[in-house]
Amino acid sequence: MQFTTSVTQKGQATIPAAIRKVLGIKTNTKIVFELKNKNEAVIRPVTDFFSLKGSVKTDKPFDLSAMEKAIGDDIVKKYVKKSS
Repeated sequence: MQFTTSVTQKGQATIPAAIRKVLGIKTNTKIVFELKNKNEAVIRPVTDFFSLKGSVKTDKPFDLSAMEKAIGDDIVKKYVKKSS
């Protein structure tokens, strides 16, 4: 597959729909540009933490409230440490 697009004055270009579909790039998806050679670049979507959900098999169910509590406890601990 080969597509041609133009770059705007602001350095922006449109990723063709066929490429977005194959790569799973949707609105607000972060992407990475990686230089391979002086004249070649690779575009790929960034894998975020939440997209990994289900990739590790476990018998233990995911507990969102426990995760939020742990994060809150850690923030409090860091704040108390800074205040001391």
